[in-house]
Amino acid sequence: MDSKEKVEVHKREMRSFLMARDPSIDRRFRPRPNKKLRLFDDIQESEDDSYSEYSDTESDYTPNAASTATSTGDSSSTETGPQVFLRLRPVTDPSKAYTVSDDGSVLITSCKIDSTSNNVNRMEKHFSFSSIFDSCVGQRDIYDICVGPKILEEECVTIMTYGTSGSGKTFTLLGDDVRAGIIPRALENVFTIYKENLYHAPKLKLVNGCITFLQDDATLNEIQVRKKLLQLCPDITAHHKRLKQVIDGDHNFEVKASPDTSVMVWVSFVEIYNELVHDLLAIPPRQEKLGEVPRKNLKIVCNKGLVFVKGLTSVFVKTSEEALQLLRLGQQRSTYASTSVNANSSRSHCVFTVDILKYDRSGMTTQSSYRFCDLAGSERVINTGTTGLRLKEAKNINTSLMVLGRCLDAASTSHKKKNNDVIPYRDSKLTMLLQAALLGKEKLAMIVTVTPVDKYYEENLNVLNFASIAKNIIFKEPVIKQHRTSFCGFMEFSKMEPGDEYKKQLEEENVSLQLEIERLKFDHVLQMQLLEEKLRKELTDTYQEIIKDTKKQLEEECEKKLYLANREWEFKLSSQKRRYEEDIEDLKDEIEDLKNPPPSDAESVEEAEESKSSIEILDDD
Repeated sequence: MDSKEKVEVHKREMRSFLMARDPSIDRRFRPRPNKKLRLFDDIQESEDDSYSEYSDTESDYTPNAASTATSTGDSSSTETGPQVFLRLRPVTDPSKAYTVSDDGSVLITSCKIDSTSNNVNRMEKHFSFSSIFDSCVGQRDIYDICVGPKILEEECVTIMTYGTSGSGKTFTLLGDDVRAGIIPRALENVFTIYKENLYHAPKLKLVNGCITFLQDDATLNEIQVRKKLLQLCPDITAHHKRLKQVIDGDHNFEVKASPDTSVMVWVSFVEIYNELVHDLLAIPPRQEKLGEVPRKNLKIVCNKGLVFVKGLTSVFVKTSEEALQLLRLGQQRSTYASTSVNANSSRSHCVFTVDILKYDRSGMTTQSSYRFCDLAGSERVINTGTTGLRLKEAKNINTSLMVLGRCLDAASTSHKKKNNDVIPYRDSKLTMLLQAALLGKEKLAMIVTVTPVDKYYEENLNVLNFASIAKNIIFKEPVIKQHRTSFCGFMEFSKMEPGDEYKKQLEEENVSLQLEIERLKFDHVLQMQLLEEKLRKELTDTYQEIIKDTKKQLEEECEKKLYLANREWEFKLSSQKRRYEEDIEDLKDEIEDLKNPPPSDAESVEEAEESKSSIEILDDD
């Protein structure tokens, strides 16, 4: 027994960098069980923990009764994955390398020609999707399968389009003048469902991701912002009527009338350009000088599971036409450029959000958000031929899409390995904005667009690999965001009676008066500026005249001083001349005296006596 203890002590003491201890051995040599057990599987989470992730200082969110009931049951039944759809762009000469299976959910790729240098890409590959749409499928079927059911479920959902440049992502979302995209159809569907419950004033708003009750001054401010932006929007009345006729002919949207519910619809539009977040619905400042208005870079904030863009403009809309007008205004402000692949290529990621806030008379408010994300196309420089600024844009686009793929890969890997790997959504502004969908807190649907030609075979394989990663993700059941605190001040505004038009008229007059006050203030400021310029001009002219008079007086004084100085100089010069002339005469006399010899002594004595006598005579006189 003692020998065994000595052996154990010897083994414990043999530690060095060359012979390190086994990592499975505890540092304190405590016993460990051989069988690994999950100790917390049998513990049920409380109701408060289920919505603590969505709690905030201003609002708390709790799941509804259905989601609470399903959360206590089997965990496998509450897990769903994102729906991934594939759309093949119609081309004149489609490649034979792309074939669709008989069931219409698997795309088979096999390249037999030398369009790719990678031998692995030439192998036959199978990519499964929720549905595959070929060139014969129109916009109506895509909406009915991809978006329509999610609008009816009234849950938060993110719908993104992904694909190569020029494959039809923007067309799928927006459409054209005749074939409406999924966004105009979704707007028409939303306003048709809540047609009987739309509230006339913006009393509820999402502020920093939380539902907030607006006071009267804030409500008037939101109405003014709405009117200013609608004045900047292009006129699409005829275009909207044409689209509405097309949508009404393709769909039969039902109206859900609920007498105890008031609904408010808000829209926002954001752009991610070169990893900078810009607001596409911001009111431009008034400028006296012409030129491009600098856009402000916004910040994405994550607060306890809530994601929002700080300072983003959210606009209250009453009709689908107003929402479509704001969508067109944001399109005009977004960044587009021409490449060799696409003449009107989007150089940024754009996210158009529709927030639906519902207030019930019982005091419960519910939020439903629909995000439509138009991702910029992944592109290769060898095909697009981009240089300079276009090359920088392509680099940022490909980097953000790569981070998005890494996030989806991390989400799918964490589910397979049953671990909690960190999803790197903070590595890009795009993934930060879409983190709620990437983390499984909202539903996610992806429409992948591909151009089935041999030229883009390798790029299409990258897109399909990206889609296959997203198809393997499994998320838990998302939580419906409901506000737990009732707004007592909203009860008097909860439902507008059919005959109560006088209050609406007063509010519109109040808004018009506020706008008139702002206009008068602006005119007053402009008049004051003009008056200031006039006074500045008068003062300048007066000072110029004073300067001229002063200059003239100084010139006259200088001329007088100059004249006196000249006179004085001439006088001094004449006096000097006379003095020098006298000196010259004296010198001449001396010269004459020197030339004549001196007199004798007798003569000098006589001359002396004569001079003495003459002096005496002068003294007597």
